[in-house]
Amino acid sequence: MPSLRRRHVLLGALCAAGSTFRTSAQPAHATVVVPFAAGSAPDTVARLLVEPMAAELGTPVVVENQPGAGGMVGVAHVARATADGRTMVLSGDAALVMPDPQGLRRYDPVRDLAPVSRLVVTPNVLVVGTGLGVSDLAGLMAWVRSQPPGTVSYASVGAGTSSHRGGQLLARRLGVPLVHVPNAQSPLPDVVAGRVGLFFANVATAMPLVREGRLVALGVASAQRSPIAPELPTLSESGLPDFESAAWFALLAPGGTPDMALERWQRAARAAMGSTVVRARLQALGIEPVGSTAAELRATIEQETRRWAALAE
Repeated sequence: MPSLRRRHVLLGALCAAGSTFRTSAQPAHATVVVPFAAGSAPDTVARLLVEPMAAELGTPVVVENQPGAGGMVGVAHVARATADGRTMVLSGDAALVMPDPQGLRRYDPVRDLAPVSRLVVTPNVLVVGTGLGVSDLAGLMAWVRSQPPGTVSYASVGAGTSSHRGGQLLARRLGVPLVHVPNAQSPLPDVVAGRVGLFFANVATAMPLVREGRLVALGVASAQRSPIAPELPTLSESGLPDFESAAWFALLAPGGTPDMALERWQRAARAAMGSTVVRARLQALGIEPVGSTAAELRATIEQETRRWAALAE
């Protein structure tokens, strides 16, 4: 009988140890840092995803906004965070792939962050004001080339963003200089008023103004047409082959996060992106679900880093 009692005690101890392991492996509280303001597109994405991710993780997940420096403030915070699986960042592409010649970025995107999944793509549409008198890409290209050098401007929501890169790429492809006019708020009123010539705008934000007749949409800067504006051709279709400048957002962890924790987040991201409800809500906002693997995200970061570095040369 003493032997039987010892076996019961040992079994209970082992069960308790297993329970403790599971509890420590599943943090009581997890945070997804969004390095942009509340109400922004990435903030909306994060708030759509945290509930299904929390269900898969078995722990509450909260969104914490840490905007600043085009997303670099929040990304730097997560890069320095304890690598215990409790803190993630939903980063925009600019903070991960754009050249940093002035050394403003206080982290190495490859060394200091661990990829989890590229979650979504937000396509841009090239828009101009109605006063410009053009209705398609060919008309815009002809107008730009007819203007004195350095007099045509394009808006962006900040240096390094997809709207900025779109303007840079267009200038390179047309072989003419374009003046960059950044506006961290919203450049759309300036485009509507004709104070700025053109803008690569978020398709969901711009299309209501297009349908009201206040802007002219010339094409989407993505590989495929947008589901919320299928009547618009891609810029590739319209005469600029392989022209792409879309924003994307990805989930990453601090570098050195244990593989077990990364795998849990990868499963959570797959579960969230696989939800038909989540996908429908994203698509209704003009946001394209992706849900890549960690390896695919790493390859995308490396590929786009090389691409935009070449453009900056």
